[in-house]
Amino acid sequence: MKKISILYLEDDNLDVELIRETLNRGHIKYSLFHVQNKNDFKIALKTMKYDLILADFSLPDIDGYGILYLVKDINPDIPTIILSGTINEEVAIDTLKYGAVDYIFKSKLEKLLPSIEAALRKGEEWKRKRKYENELLISESKFRTIFHNLPETVFIIDPNNSIIIEANEQVGESFGYHRNELIGKKMDLILGDNKRTFPEAETLERLYLLDKGDGEFKFKDTSGNIKQYRYILKIIPWEDAKVWLLIITVS
Repeated sequence: MKKISILYLEDDNLDVELIRETLNRGHIKYSLFHVQNKNDFKIALKTMKYDLILADFSLPDIDGYGILYLVKDINPDIPTIILSGTINEEVAIDTLKYGAVDYIFKSKLEKLLPSIEAALRKGEEWKRKRKYENELLISESKFRTIFHNLPETVFIIDPNNSIIIEANEQVGESFGYHRNELIGKKMDLILGDNKRTFPEAETLERLYLLDKGDGEFKFKDTSGNIKQYRYILKIIPWEDAKVWLLIITVS
């Protein structure tokens, strides 16, 4: 196991020594940063990086719930183990609901080392999840920036019901609609030829054979004006499904 950095909130120096002895028996490589009150705990959380937090449930200026609230507010990726010699089991279990990964009674410190190993694994899982979520947000932000700045008019269509899932800003220039007026509506709203199905059979066949099809179709704007446009349809993944990407250009 790599050397881990532990922040320990405890106002009893004897308990601090007991924890050190327990850690040493497990041959854990660690650095222990000890603080005794709420203010120093907050400062430590904001100024240094830790792999794990150990915290006594009952201190004069803060309890376990307050501790977990601070951790969640300042750095929710650090796993926290609550220690106590006095709280009842019902309260101890409640700490799990507030975000603790475990609670250990000080009379049963033999459980601490396995708990730390499990907490560190949990912390790594949280970090990976947070990293994935951040990357997803960045990716989505980039996509939306590109999507809304494309010169073509672009729609995302649900192929099962022809509902418009998304549209870029260019729909305003092409059809006179604000994109929010179209999202959630059927494609029929902008189709200008009610004698033909959209897409045509040949285009639909190419689409499902090659994941891409194209053609020409008449579309109408918000004033009812009808104009012939060239379009491209592609099948793309969207969330948990496959959708149509419809790109419309002037014919």
